[in-house]
Amino acid sequence: MRGKKKAGKTPGEKTALPVAKKPPARQKKSAETQPKTSALALKASSARPLLAAIDIGSTAIRMKLAELLPDNEVRVIEDLSSPATTGSDIFQHGYILPGTIHSVCHSMENFTRLLDGYGKVKTRAATSASICEASNSDILVDRIRHTCHIELEVLDAVEESRLVYQALLPWLRDTPGAYSLALNLGGGSTEIMLLRGEDLQGGGSRRLGTSRLFHAVGGSSGQANPELLRAIASNIVNSTRDLYQEYNAARLLLVNRLLYRTFQNDPAARRNTHDYVIPADILRERLGRACALGNLEISRQFNLGMADVELLVPAMLILDCFLEACGVKEATFANSELLVGLLREMAIEAGGVPPLKAFHRQIVRSARAVGERYNYDRAHARIVTEFSLRLFDFLTSFLDLEERDRLILEVAAVLHDVGMHISELAHHRHSAYLVRWADIVGLSEADRILAAQITYFHRMEIPSDRHSDFMALPPPDRTRVKKLAAILRLADSLDRAHRQAVRDIRPELIRGQLIIHLDTREDMVIIADAIPKKGNLLEMVTGLKVVVRRDTT
Repeated sequence: MRGKKKAGKTPGEKTALPVAKKPPARQKKSAETQPKTSALALKASSARPLLAAIDIGSTAIRMKLAELLPDNEVRVIEDLSSPATTGSDIFQHGYILPGTIHSVCHSMENFTRLLDGYGKVKTRAATSASICEASNSDILVDRIRHTCHIELEVLDAVEESRLVYQALLPWLRDTPGAYSLALNLGGGSTEIMLLRGEDLQGGGSRRLGTSRLFHAVGGSSGQANPELLRAIASNIVNSTRDLYQEYNAARLLLVNRLLYRTFQNDPAARRNTHDYVIPADILRERLGRACALGNLEISRQFNLGMADVELLVPAMLILDCFLEACGVKEATFANSELLVGLLREMAIEAGGVPPLKAFHRQIVRSARAVGERYNYDRAHARIVTEFSLRLFDFLTSFLDLEERDRLILEVAAVLHDVGMHISELAHHRHSAYLVRWADIVGLSEADRILAAQITYFHRMEIPSDRHSDFMALPPPDRTRVKKLAAILRLADSLDRAHRQAVRDIRPELIRGQLIIHLDTREDMVIIADAIPKKGNLLEMVTGLKVVVRRDTT
C-alpha cells in the first residue's frame, strides 16, 4: 500500500553457499509493499474470510495474511517481516529497551494499517515465552493493546509446540509409522517433539535458542567463541536424550528460517515443493566447515548481513549437536513456522472446532508419555480415566462443566498416581509436582496448574484454605478444581485395589442420590468402604449422596 512506512526487511534474504551456484535474488515484501492482488481487487473477486497471524519473536516481527479456503485450508497472500531486537535486549539487560518497545509498536501499527485496507480480518498476535523473561514485558503488551487494539498472546513452550505441530502436519502425514524428531529452533528456546507419523510420542522445551546462546557467551561484545558455544549447546542437548533415546528416529525435522535459507541451495539437498532433505553425514560436514570460518568470511560466502551471521553460528552449532546426539540419517528443512500453525489453528476454529479439542488426542498421548517415563500403572490409569470421563459426561450439565474441563480432568486422571515413581508415601504430592512441571505438549501452563491441583486432591485431603497453592487460584478455578477432583476421587475409588475388577459403570440420579451401578467381580465391601472416604468431596460439591450397587441387569 502506498504511503505506509516500512516495517523493514529481514536481513540476508539472498543466500549462497560456497559449493553452490548463487541463486537469483528473491524479492521480499515489507509492510510498505503493494500486494500482488490489491485489497479492493481481492474483496471484489472473493468473499472468503481473511485471517492474519502476527508473531513478535526474539529477532523479528512477522505477519502472514491468508484467505480461508472452503476446505478450512489457508492460502497466504501477504508475508511481511520487520527486524526486532527484543531478544537481544532481554538476554543482555533483562528488560526491553524503550526504543525497542517504540520500534515494535511502530511495526505493529504498519501491519495493522495494511490489514485495515483489506476490511474485516480476524487477527491473532502472539509472542514466545522468552518475552515473559523481560521485567517490563507487561509494558510491551500494554503498549501494543493501546496503539493497535490487539491483545498480544504470550505463549508458553507447550503452546508453541502445539502450534508448530499444526504447521508440520503436512510433513508428518507423509511418513505414517516412521519416527521423527521435530525441532523448532527459535531465538530464545528450542521446542522438541518426538513423533510417529502424526502421533505425538513425547516432547519438551529447552532454553536453548540462537539469540540466547549468542548473548550467553558475551557475543554482543565481539565474535563469540564457537567452542564455548558448542560446549553450552552440547550440555543442554544431551539433557534431552530421555525424550528420544528409546526410539530410532530416522529423520530430524527442522523449523528455522535462517538455516532453511542458508542450506536450500546445497548440491546435496533433495528438493521438494515446501522442503528439502540433506543426508546427516553431509550436513554435519557442511556445518563443521562453516562454523570454522570467521564471521566476515561467513558473511561473504553465505551472502548474509552481520546480524544474521551472529545468529547463524549458534543455530548451526545447536543443529550439529542434535544431529550428533540423536543419530538420524537425514535432516528435513521445512519451509514452515509458528505463524503457519497459528493460521491453521485459526482455520480449525473458524470451522467450529476449539483448538484444544482439535489437539485433544495429542495432548493425552503426551500425558501418557510422561506416565511411561515414570513407570506409572498403565492399567489402573486407563480404567480410572475411563470412569472419570464417564462420570464427567453424566454430570456435565449438573455441574456446569465445559469441554476444556474434560481435557484437564483426563490429563489429571492419566497421571494421578505418577508420583508413586518417587514414593508411595504422600504420592499425591509428588504427582502434583510432576504434573505441574511436566512437558505435556499443547497444554498451557494455566491448565497444567489446574491438572496438578486436581491430582493433588485425588487422595485423602480435600481442598481448604490450608492449601496455599489451591488458595492462589482465582475463585472460579478453585470451584473447578473441587468439581473435577471430586469426580477423580470417586473414579479412583472404583479401582481401589488396582485390579480392574469393575468392568463397567452406569451412573443414575434418583431423588438426591448419585447411584453408580457396577458391573464387577470385586467384593462390594472393598468398594463400599472406599466411598465415604473418596466420595465425600462429590457429596460436598453437589449435595448428592453417592451410592454404589452391583448391577444385576
